[in-house]
This record gives sequence, structure tokens and C-alpha cells, in this order.
Amino acid sequence: MELVSEYLGGFRDISRAEISGLLEGYGGKIEGETEKLLFFSTDNRDKIVSRVAFSKRIGRIIAQDEPIMISKEQRYSIRENRIPGRDSLISTMAKRINGKVDLDRPDVKFYIYNFSEPIFTELIYERKMGHLIDGRYRTKPMNHPSSISPVLARGMINISGIKEGEKFVDPFAGTGTFLIEGFRMGINGYGIDRSWKMLEGGNLNLRHFNFPEVIANGDFSELENMGGLSAVITDPPYGRGAKVFSESREYLYTRLFSLLSRVRGSKVFCIPSVELLKLAREYLPIKLAGEIRVHSSLTRYVVHSK
Repeated sequence: MELVSEYLGGFRDISRAEISGLLEGYGGKIEGETEKLLFFSTDNRDKIVSRVAFSKRIGRIIAQDEPIMISKEQRYSIRENRIPGRDSLISTMAKRINGKVDLDRPDVKFYIYNFSEPIFTELIYERKMGHLIDGRYRTKPMNHPSSISPVLARGMINISGIKEGEKFVDPFAGTGTFLIEGFRMGINGYGIDRSWKMLEGGNLNLRHFNFPEVIANGDFSELENMGGLSAVITDPPYGRGAKVFSESREYLYTRLFSLLSRVRGSKVFCIPSVELLKLAREYLPIKLAGEIRVHSSLTRYVVHSK
């Protein structure tokens, strides 16, 4: 089945990396892309749609000669993304449909990309933040200003290619966001944190979501002795110019990258500077999956290594 994903504005690279990771996990392939759209095929569209975080829309492509099979009793809507200078194609598509127009409560939604080569789709996903972010985050017991956003955590898990029943570790578990998002998608996680305060807070958050308390005290060096992992997914808590436990940031990242180079499986993690990207490439074959600007003095570079 051929599908089209509309890139989320400003997040084209991470949007593409997320779909690529999900296709790696569930099967399928990228068929092509334009500046705004990614075309892909898969037999597991429902799995992908249930997890995606950085696509604006996903639709099933309707061929020009394909009959649109909905009953006369069904309600439908048609919307269109049209470049300047092109005539609307909504009426053209409506002539192929038997149902009743209902823009407010449609049973089936159609979407037209009226670009140089028009694409007609049956809409199967549209991004809504209320669906992506669990409302329990608003009342979680432990917060921290450096905590990663649930949406980015979800996207990074998807980039890794991991799927239900598999296991990943976050060696800097903190408030537990990666673990929470993993459990929400049916993926088992295990956390490590050196700080007892963060460990206790992260486990409180997991309990708040009715998930098992899986964060243990320890150091990221324990990764090398852990088996049964499909991925390492993390956001190291080492900010610009920081010293953590009396060790320099560069030394800590050198230790981390060296260790990750010896750990099997997929690795997805954030890096806070271009200089550290260069350092990571000395140890790991990495791909830059995307850049997330947190504020004026912090950009997270999301990288993926296998």
C-alpha cells in the first residue's frame, strides 16, 4: 500500500528519519520524496500511524482511475493544499464520490495535494497534540527544566526502529520520559540514573502513569554488560560548559561515545553542540536525524547510529 506523509513544518529531517525508523521496524520502504512530502509503502500502516509524532498528515494515495468506494449514506469531507495559480480540484474529486458532504463530522476524510502533479489521498492520520501528549503529564510528580519533551522522546524511539516486545535502555533516565513514551507504545524500557533524586522522581512519574518502576541507580558504563537490548535511546544531561560530578563535559562525552561504539543495536541520542557532533563521529558512524531548537542558547542535535 502506497502512502504519503506530509512533513511537519520545520522538522523535515526528523520527520523523514522517524518514518524511516518505523519502516525498518515494521517493514516497508521509502519510494520517493519532494520538498514537502515523503512517499512510502508498507503492509503495516496502522502500526506506523499509531506511533508517528513528526508527520503533519498521512494519507493513502488514490490512483486517478481508482473507484472511491464509500456508500451513499456515508459522510465525507475534502480539503486541499493548493499552490498559487492552480484551480481547485475539490469539485473534480467530489464527482467521484457517492456519499454526502459533511465538513464537521465526516466518516471519511479526503485530502488533495494540488501541486504541480496533484495527489489525491484518503486521510488516515492528522497530527493533533491532544492525542500525542498524555494528559497525565500535566500532573506528574517530578519535573525538571532540562527534561526532554514527550513528543521528541516518542520520535526518537521511533527513529531507533524498535518495536513492541523489544527492550531499550535510557542510561540517563532522569524524569523517565523516554520510558513513559516507550511503555505507551508497548515497548519495554529500563533506566539508569546516577542521581538518587532523579531516580526517585523518575520512578514516581512511572508509577503516576501506572507503569513499572524500572529506573535503577548506576552509571552509564553498565551498558557494556547489559544483554537483550535492541536500542539505547537517551538525552545526556550535560549542558554547555557544565561539570557533572567534577568531570568535564568533553571527558564525559568521550567516555559515552567510546562505550556506545562497543554496544550492539540501534543508538539514538541528543548532542548539544556541533563540536560534540564532530567528537561523536570519531567513535561512531552517525547520521544527523534532525535539529531541535530548545531556546536561544540550546539546540539539540538528534543523531542515530547502528
